[in-house]
Amino acid sequence: MNTTVRKTTCIVMVDGQDISSALLPRLINLSITDKAGVSSDTIRIELDDGEGAILLPSEGAILSVSLGSNDAGAAVVFRGVVDEVRSSGSRSAGRVLSISGKGFDAQGKAKQQQQKHWDGKNLGDVFSEAAKLGGIENVRVDEELKSIIRPYWAMQGESFIHFGERVAHEIGATFKISNDVAILAKRNGGRSAGGQQLAVVQAVYGENLISWDIAPVTGRPRYSKARTRWYDKKTGTWKTEEVEIEDEKANAEFTSRYPAGDADEAKRNSESRKADSERGKGDGSITIDGNSEAQPEGTVVLTGARPGIDGTYRTETVQHDFSRNTGWITRIDLKQPSGDAGKDKRKTSG
Repeated sequence: MNTTVRKTTCIVMVDGQDISSALLPRLINLSITDKAGVSSDTIRIELDDGEGAILLPSEGAILSVSLGSNDAGAAVVFRGVVDEVRSSGSRSAGRVLSISGKGFDAQGKAKQQQQKHWDGKNLGDVFSEAAKLGGIENVRVDEELKSIIRPYWAMQGESFIHFGERVAHEIGATFKISNDVAILAKRNGGRSAGGQQLAVVQAVYGENLISWDIAPVTGRPRYSKARTRWYDKKTGTWKTEEVEIEDEKANAEFTSRYPAGDADEAKRNSESRKADSERGKGDGSITIDGNSEAQPEGTVVLTGARPGIDGTYRTETVQHDFSRNTGWITRIDLKQPSGDAGKDKRKTSG
């Protein structure tokens, strides 16, 4: 029997300076949230601020947090900037200092409304130019998405953040801004925007699995087909692009209420709805020993919970918590069950 005590490591850097030794003795809780389809990672650090001795970090200071353990080296799980510093307290409860951060500077031009259009350009060029309008120089776009061409793209009084989220929804992608890098990755692809395969996280009962709460099949709207109309100017007729959705229990068919500009855009709109339907088939969450490899759009394989629950899931949200009481744990919100998830193949009850 392995009786090795798992020790965790937390390294906090502010403007390139390691402040871990001063911060950790006062740490109450550190929480990092990384969610697919949201424009930025977030962090919140709560500190025991007795006597008000902690020097207030400046707004916009560069913040980096690494987490690790004695069975795996420390890895960076958050990079960003300090967004807000808040003090609270009372005569009876003492003082608490809360430091919040985001993966990009929320005071920058990324949230500024813009007016811009592009004719006949590919998404790689459009996304890069839109990011620069939002004050972001570095972008990473999935190779398969870069080559998408539309007759017309537009930012009509919307910010780069809203533009990125809208386009991602239309083409079946995930958009976010992390460490001043704008990312557009294929939804449900299991790969990063750079094309690298994301790590598969193993959650095993009796080893690293702490708890679970999962419904592998839900009654949410699911569809067997998705359709989008588009107008063919050459023939003067309306046409439809249709995709099949693998869901044997679904009978309803989805038809987009808004027409697309051409056949390619209609096809991608239907495929995006397919990705949403497959993703929403089931949901739940697990909590495991801290794991820095867990990332949104990655894969989780659950083993040992029970037949019908064990299986493969897509990672929707990752939350790392590091505190005095629990050490380092990772909560993962799950979507898109596959494999044996939702299928109890036993012929009789045990």
